[in-house]
Amino acid sequence: MKTVFLGLGRMGSPMARTIAQAGLALEVCNRDPEKAKPLADLGLTVHRRPEAAFRQADLILTMVSDDLALTSLATAERLALAAPSAVHVSLSTVSVELTERLAALHASLGLSFAACPVFGRPEAAAAGALQLCLAGPAEAKERARPWLNPLGRVWDFGLKPAGAVGVKLAGNFMIASLLETLAEAFSLTEKHGVAPERFFELMSGTLFDAPAVKTYGRLMLEANFENAGFPVRLGLKDIGLVKAAARDSRAPMPLASLVEDRLLRLMARGWGELDWSSTGRLQREDAGLAASSGRLEGGEAETGQDAARPRRSRSEGWPADGPGGGVKARVRGEPKKIEAGRKPPGRQSEMKAQACRPRRARD
Repeated sequence: MKTVFLGLGRMGSPMARTIAQAGLALEVCNRDPEKAKPLADLGLTVHRRPEAAFRQADLILTMVSDDLALTSLATAERLALAAPSAVHVSLSTVSVELTERLAALHASLGLSFAACPVFGRPEAAAAGALQLCLAGPAEAKERARPWLNPLGRVWDFGLKPAGAVGVKLAGNFMIASLLETLAEAFSLTEKHGVAPERFFELMSGTLFDAPAVKTYGRLMLEANFENAGFPVRLGLKDIGLVKAAARDSRAPMPLASLVEDRLLRLMARGWGELDWSSTGRLQREDAGLAASSGRLEGGEAETGQDAARPRRSRSEGWPADGPGGGVKARVRGEPKKIEAGRKPPGRQSEMKAQACRPRRARD
């Protein structure tokens, strides 16, 4: 049985390696042959051209970045080179619309198509700890499972490939929304003199004890955005797919528009290749916080902007009577002593006083 894996990017490379290390027969192909070299060193056959990979393939696994890449890779001409009744499993996060078109194309060629987008970052792929969302014809899923199982837990979402894509898009929307939530919450606690790390320790250990919260909260606090497991540009692409799916299915998702705008602002700053947890960096700027945390030990935060200092209220100039039976009046100039029992000067009397002052002649 010839099984090929096409697409050796951030996710594809560790996924192919994990399958190969499980002892399963696998051949690989990638546009950049240099990315395939580590797998060639493991003894895997490396194809330089997709046509060679597709030819007489029984199982085709593809992991590419977007709709355009998958459309240009899985063409009718190349699919026709595969073995009769071959199975193609798309591991990519692509649109519902493209998934439905590919399912129809494969059926017209006598092939089977299944969608199996995955949750998890590259380190999870290397550890075989992904969450795989599989949907498609029952026989196709059964044939592909031995090559999917080493990657992590496989969740079956029925017979329609578009169902698995819908699950993946909904999940990515939740992660993007989580990033915004974490960024805003961290800035709020820091503005009030509490180190975000301390707040995160409380939340991630109690109310929000979840892997995604722990992973992305840690990434945001460490601010290691250059080491991108999932770049901003792909996050923006996915939220665009979410909005398209929501529009086509008449499912209002107003929060998706807010998240999309935040990611678009990151792109506008030239941060498209940073990890999408850099939402935290953008929020710090919006909140007037220093680029470096400047956080103190002991659960307090120092922002460099006096962010934790209480803001003066409108009535701050009129505190309660102090010692000596008087109050301090803070009305333009040096504080005045007001005798007990007298009302402080109002706005009207202040305006009259200003009107009586001689005006300085202009040169």
